[in-house]
Amino acid sequence: MKISLSFLLLTLSFCLPIQAEEVTIRSSAKIYKEGLDHAKEQALNNVLLEALKLTVANMLDTKAINNNYEVIKNQIYRFKEKYILDFKVLGEEQNFDKNLYEIIIVANVDDEKIRHKLETLRIVQQVMKQKRLLVLYHNQAPEAVTLENEALTATITAVQQKFSEQSFLTFSELNMKLINQSLQEEIIGNPVDSLISLALNYNAEVLVIMAMNSNRVRKKQGTFFKVSATVNFNVFDTASGQQISATNVAAHEISVQKPNDQTRNVLLGIAGKHAGQENVRLSTEHITSFYKNTGEFGQVYSIIFEGYSPRRESLIIDYLETSEGFRNLNELKNNFGFLEMELLALQRKSILRRKITSELLEQEIEVATKSIPGNNLFFINPNPMEEEEQDGELTTDNSTEIGS
Repeated sequence: MKISLSFLLLTLSFCLPIQAEEVTIRSSAKIYKEGLDHAKEQALNNVLLEALKLTVANMLDTKAINNNYEVIKNQIYRFKEKYILDFKVLGEEQNFDKNLYEIIIVANVDDEKIRHKLETLRIVQQVMKQKRLLVLYHNQAPEAVTLENEALTATITAVQQKFSEQSFLTFSELNMKLINQSLQEEIIGNPVDSLISLALNYNAEVLVIMAMNSNRVRKKQGTFFKVSATVNFNVFDTASGQQISATNVAAHEISVQKPNDQTRNVLLGIAGKHAGQENVRLSTEHITSFYKNTGEFGQVYSIIFEGYSPRRESLIIDYLETSEGFRNLNELKNNFGFLEMELLALQRKSILRRKITSELLEQEIEVATKSIPGNNLFFINPNPMEEEEQDGELTTDNSTEIGS
């Protein structure tokens, strides 16, 4: 069956470059009163969009995608013909039970062009700032859950996944299994020092020493029984050995009847996952706060000033260099009437724009802002370049907003 979109003929007229990511994707569309042909077209649109989303997901973590979704949608997802080089329909059928039209394709996606776009938007910089985090299970408490317990395995998997969603680089399940199995052989003397040394061997910047304890099944009010799990995190910066945080989170599951060993482990796994995921949330707040204070966390922005005289450009640079909250200042381009700086800041884009506008006005430098996508800020001199100093004094201006 032949399916076509307006951009399909265009994509077929180009030769496939060497650099492309091949992805296989399945998607579907509901069949409404518009009929089968409309559903086929919508299904193809959906599956091509999913191909782009999968490619972006291979470059950015979930948190970065969510934080920048509107920009990614408007700058990448809307332009399937630009980033999908070609595709082949592997199969398509009408699902009568669910009233869906389903399609599966293999698509060649220009991942290099997408990466370049993300770099231009300053979104890919967030990935470059990620910390590699290692979770090690070490527990010598009498009520400790053993490493062989399936409930603990499920909890560690959930913890790993949650840390990954919080923008940390984590280790694969296979590597984690091998590391934890050989863990006891690596501990010599002080356990914390040994574990930090082990984390450094794996180039981990953040170490999470995890423990999980479980009390015996306890009868709650009435005929209910409670299975409890407590997940402990001790978090360290491996480079300095400094402890970042220590957090404990408990959770429990209820059973109507006294659970046997198998049911108890299932309930323990559910409770452990809830406690572990909440502990990840708390620990992430501590980790973020710790590295913010060291100036390592933040967002990289490109700041452009256009139409300013050399003297005013010098004043702008002095302001950026001396202003609190700006780190890692780097001059990218400085031509006559065009200044581009790169800096690290903790604020969101809108707050940062207002901060720069307001503080430059205090120095009697007028700025108008131009709306551009991504983590880029564009400031324009609303007055002609000829507007120079008069009698050694700078003119006083008011701020103007151009665009949204």
